[in-house]
Amino acid sequence: MDFQDLDKVSWDALSAGRIHPLRRPHTSAPLCMVLPGSTAEVQKVVLLANEEKVSIVPYGGGSGLMGGALSLQSGIVLDLRRMDSVYEIDKDAHTVRVQAGLVLEFLEKRLNEKGLILGHDPWTLPVATVGGAISTNSLGYRGGKYGSMGDQVLGLEAVLPNGEIVRTRSIPKSSTGISLKHLFIGGEGCFGIVTEATLRVFPVPEWRSLHGFLFVSFEQGFGAIQKIFALGLKPALIDFGDEATKAHGGAILYLAFEGAKEVVGAEERLALAVCDEAGVKELPLEEAEKFWRERHVIAYHFMRNRRSRRERNSDGILRDWIHVALPASRVLEFRKSAIEIIAKRRVRLQESGLWTQPELFSMRLAVENGDFEQAQLVLEDTVDELLRLVQKMGGSMEYCHGVGVKLAPLMAEEHGYGLEVMRQIKKVLDPNNIMNPGKMGL
Repeated sequence: MDFQDLDKVSWDALSAGRIHPLRRPHTSAPLCMVLPGSTAEVQKVVLLANEEKVSIVPYGGGSGLMGGALSLQSGIVLDLRRMDSVYEIDKDAHTVRVQAGLVLEFLEKRLNEKGLILGHDPWTLPVATVGGAISTNSLGYRGGKYGSMGDQVLGLEAVLPNGEIVRTRSIPKSSTGISLKHLFIGGEGCFGIVTEATLRVFPVPEWRSLHGFLFVSFEQGFGAIQKIFALGLKPALIDFGDEATKAHGGAILYLAFEGAKEVVGAEERLALAVCDEAGVKELPLEEAEKFWRERHVIAYHFMRNRRSRRERNSDGILRDWIHVALPASRVLEFRKSAIEIIAKRRVRLQESGLWTQPELFSMRLAVENGDFEQAQLVLEDTVDELLRLVQKMGGSMEYCHGVGVKLAPLMAEEHGYGLEVMRQIKKVLDPNNIMNPGKMGL
């Protein structure tokens, strides 16, 4: 193993251009990379790290966008990708038991052979691992129907910072105390290392209905989406955005239902009636099919040139985005205020939209990179102001990618005294602070 190998696992997909210039973390080259093959081997590494007071950074696919896998200290990178076994597929129970280093795309293919699918379908499907997706509680294209990655977790196995092993029962419901699996769902490896998980899986859909619509405005499309959800429908796909180069002043909605043919047919008729009432233009089916077919393409680009993700863009433009959760009744209010803030700061709004449900709102921002330091300061100050506004309106600053180092400074506003509760739990479980230190504001 040489320096280049260590360098590859010392960073994730957080680019230098998306880090606030006044909060750039100090990073260090890892001491070493360890590739365990079992929970027992992970346990041995954790026990050794405790003895030597050396930090551990769990590493999966390296596709995280918030710096959750950055090496902030010279410690051990625990690369879990050798732990890629599929132990059991239970077709009758609709469950699968796997090791945490398994890449999601490989799992999806194995399930497809059995007539099943994984409900989690992120853009990073060919890169991300089971453990990585659990650690950020990430969301995928099918999230409207099947939920986030955390919703798929029935039970898991994890190695705590003191080397003890915790196994939770793999059942859909229990009322025997708090749910310990939630220490690790969205925990970004700060409370322990997930080594195995039992996931809920689903039958391959008998039928899929896929449509694309062009609305004259974001507001019109948002109203239609609200009506679709008010009917109790659960689309497998809601991807809605107003990117100017595609929507030409309007907003495009890609909508899909999947499942049993008769159920999909009924859902489709109700949703199309809502869209027809709004007077929208339906796009050619080929366009919607192209969107669905190419939804993972960006991940393959990332796989070919991982290092480019951490470097500045070469086109003279800095970009960042927000993915926030708000009460649906406040989405349009927030969007209006956000557009005013962006304009005041002379930042360009490239797109705003929704993903999987009306409450999950996103914006992509850009600024000319003439003076890099100044442009980055303007862009990241704008992001901070928008996220704080979300929090004041009762929302959450992120619904998909986790916290890492990028959003850690805003965790106090997000959780209030709840952040101190998390810190106390961390202190009890990890008194030597070896487990992914410096992440999540902990």
